Amino acid sequence: MSKMSGEQASQLAIDLIEEQLQILPVAIAMIWQPIDACGVEANLVASVLRRKNKLPKTGSGGNIAASYAEVNPALDFRASHQALHADPLQKTRYLRVVIGNALLAVGAFFKEHDMAAMRTPEVQFLGHVYTAILNKNTFDIAPGYLPVATFDGLVIDGKLNGSLLFGDGVTEGFMEFGDALALLHWFSRFLRGEKKFVSGGDAG
Repeated sequence: MSKMSGEQASQLAIDLIEEQLQILPVAIAMIWQPIDACGVEANLVASVLRRKNKLPKTGSGGNIAASYAEVNPALDFRASHQALHADPLQKTRYLRVVIGNALLAVGAFFKEHDMAAMRTPEVQFLGHVYTAILNKNTFDIAPGYLPVATFDGLVIDGKLNGSLLFGDGVTEGFMEFGDALALLHWFSRFLRGEKKFVSGGDAG
């Protein structure tokens, strides 16, 4: 990705976060009080999940390799709907995936634009959250010096290594889903107040 000014990167980050915050309430509501997705018309699904027209195969190495990876994006709404109702813990898992994906998007943006190296405690906090999501919802904190990583009274330190980020409905997690949304809101406000991010590699 081409380099851009700190102000440009900040604005893009704000746009990304605001987009996540617009979509999350709808996704959360649909998971917590799901409609009967079994009645969705097949032709409607096909129109939403349509694919680009394929180029004719030429026999090149790329086409040959791609032929082994061909996929059918058809979704089984009935099975997904039944699974959601059959197990009460499924709602928690679905919410964790949706909210976790929003945090991953923001965390990846910070890494791409060298924002993740900032010593700001909340930025360091997001970095550990990002890693935990990628590590099956579990903290993976290396021993040694750890820059301050806090958000609104929540503190991440080495003692959390191996602990759950979000609860799974049985074991309590470090964060609640509301904390994740509050973190996104905080970053949106913080970035709006920043004139420029100073990139640096001293986060340790």
